[in-house]
Amino acid sequence: MKRILLIVLLFSGVSVCRAEQKDTTYVDSIRNIEYQLEGLSHRIINSPDIEERITSCYYFVQTLKKALQVPTSFDYEFTRLKTVSILKPSDERFRLFTWNLLLDSGRFVYFGALQMNNTDSLVLYGLYDSSKYLRDPEFETLDHRHWVGALYYQIHDYKYKGKSHYLLFGWDGEDNKVNKKIIDVLHFNDEDQPLFGLPILEDDEDEYKSRLILTYADRASIICRYVPEDKTIVFDHLAPMYEIQKGRYEFYVPDGTYDYMTFVKGFWQRRELMFNNKSDNQHDLRKTNDIQDPDEPKTKKVKKRKKAF
Repeated sequence: MKRILLIVLLFSGVSVCRAEQKDTTYVDSIRNIEYQLEGLSHRIINSPDIEERITSCYYFVQTLKKALQVPTSFDYEFTRLKTVSILKPSDERFRLFTWNLLLDSGRFVYFGALQMNNTDSLVLYGLYDSSKYLRDPEFETLDHRHWVGALYYQIHDYKYKGKSHYLLFGWDGEDNKVNKKIIDVLHFNDEDQPLFGLPILEDDEDEYKSRLILTYADRASIICRYVPEDKTIVFDHLAPMYEIQKGRYEFYVPDGTYDYMTFVKGFWQRRELMFNNKSDNQHDLRKTNDIQDPDEPKTKKVKKRKKAF
């Protein structure tokens, strides 16, 4: 774990001035670095050796930081990085990179980097996955050093009373028993530093949480995303297969209905039964213009497991 912490510290609060160069030089420089990143990211996911996966992750962080120091890097798409999620909000205020590392125990560790859209300098925040150490993650507002790790597949931004909020939809392959879908809220303080979590998400007990975490059986697959046509957050309603299994989330699966959340006066309020039956759904809820939802089964063996997305 000390090596994993060292990987994260490589990102901590980076701010670097950019030098003047020609645009063509920028693109060529980043493209050359991208080839290195492609090989490292492939080994992080596919190597059967934990030492190689950790070492590759270490050098991936160093190399990504080098790439992002190049001027105009914010607009470079990194299309060769198939196992890394890269998302931008519609206002292009920042760019968010997330990826994961599978440990031999079957658990995932998540890594992330938030690149601010600055023209004259690189402002980069490393995200440290602290999920294991948080007592009550659904109710906490956290900085980038105490992040609830996830692989993000969708982002939705909106403004309320002049302040920008960013809904982040993520996947966490917790272990060999359960997976999680996480709805988090990213916002910024007066110093333009990122904060995660805001108590504006209502759950079924009429209380508001800073983030919503849906925990379900490892072999199940659920929908959890923002649907722009309806301006709602939609997700599968989860229930245990048998009443006696209530509270044991390794047995929770979709029951065929959907819950949803609508935005009312600054809060996302939860409702049940968006559709009376599946035939009522006029939208393909799995369709996305963002990253493909990474909700798919895992296996214990590294060589045979599927990619995260």
